Amino acid sequence: MVEHPVAITVAAQPYPGETVSGDAWQVDWDGDICRIAVIDGLGHGPQAAAAALAATTSLAAHRGRDPAAAVQGCHEALARTRGAALLVASVDVRLGQLTIAGVGNVEAQLWQHGRSQRLMSDRGIVGSVLPRIRPVAVTLDTDWLLLIYTDGIRNRFDLGAVRETAADGLGCAEALLDGWSRPTDDATVLIAQPR
Repeated sequence: MVEHPVAITVAAQPYPGETVSGDAWQVDWDGDICRIAVIDGLGHGPQAAAAALAATTSLAAHRGRDPAAAVQGCHEALARTRGAALLVASVDVRLGQLTIAGVGNVEAQLWQHGRSQRLMSDRGIVGSVLPRIRPVAVTLDTDWLLLIYTDGIRNRFDLGAVRETAADGLGCAEALLDGWSRPTDDATVLIAQPR
């Protein structure tokens, strides 16, 4: 098994009582570029899971697309589903650059230089109402942490405080899921950081 230079950890849970989650994630490598996507199918249950599956299928079929093109491709793939919120991040390891594009309420925070920076998505619904996609690019320091989470996580947490008490990326993801998940939705927390 190949050990990539970006470590990915995920903590997730479905809506209470559901056997499937409407949240999903996809991680693909294309040379030095790690593309990460977190999808939140609208609502919960099988129809939300079907929307998320349509997105991961599209992403897997087009691994070389940049974040904006990946969002556009997912929009086309989700046209016959209930739709989804989606955030796609691309980490160029060689250039030390992060690019994100998102639509809907999947959120991201980048931790570096001792502080957290929120990376915003545009309003809309992938598969239904797609706004003009505006990717954001950020230069990465050598020690960074990217957090992406669905709206099943309340966003009132202090990422710095959570990082201080967590042993590693998985511990941080699990602490956020345990402490800030909503009992009324699927919830997913994904953390990416250099190895």
